[in-house]
Amino acid sequence: MTTPPQQQPPQEQAPLQQPLAPQPAKKGIKIPRLVISLIVLVVLAGIGWYVSRDAALNAKVGDCLHQKGENELAIVKCDSSDANFVVLGRVESKTESEVDGTDVCAQWADATSAYWEGKSGQKGTVLCLKPTK
Repeated sequence: MTTPPQQQPPQEQAPLQQPLAPQPAKKGIKIPRLVISLIVLVVLAGIGWYVSRDAALNAKVGDCLHQKGENELAIVKCDSSDANFVVLGRVESKTESEVDGTDVCAQWADATSAYWEGKSGQKGTVLCLKPTK
């Protein structure tokens, strides 16, 4: 005996999905990330310059310095009452030990002191100074 083929119930078809409506274009200016990164970099560099603009390491010959602490000098106007020293000369690429015990500033006869700034164990800059008063 053969069994008659059974009919399968009709399969339900999924309802047709409506195509997505196109999204309206966003209005506004599209700025690439690179441009934003460059702007941030320039702003940070400007802030860095502003904060360190009066650091002794930026002093040039003829600039005046104010002694803010035992080992801290800052650039000030020479007509300021805070001016303690005048920069007579700069000597680059000297380690702190090269300055101690030697007269790096001998070529400036009026120099009474030397100020070294740099990282310990590395070469730094020496400012040869004389008092303003």
